[in-house]
Amino acid sequence: MRIGIRLLCVDLPTFSGVQDVDIADNATILQAVTAHAKQNGIEKSLSLLPESMFLIGKKPARLDTELQDRDEVVVIRTLRGG
Repeated sequence: MRIGIRLLCVDLPTFSGVQDVDIADNATILQAVTAHAKQNGIEKSLSLLPESMFLIGKKPARLDTELQDRDEVVVIRTLRGG
């Protein structure tokens, strides 16, 4: 199945727009984001997933949410200040 991933992360500016990822049927957001990170050599960014928000379309989702073919996952990194 194919889904789209949109990263809204200031530390990954080169990954703007929606990028397609091929994943297994019934894969979760975590599996999809992990596959995308491995395909693009950004595995280190996976450590920031606990600090991120996830949407499928415009609806909030969790890392264990199962995806459907042609879903669009949006990953939003939360900002920290001090």
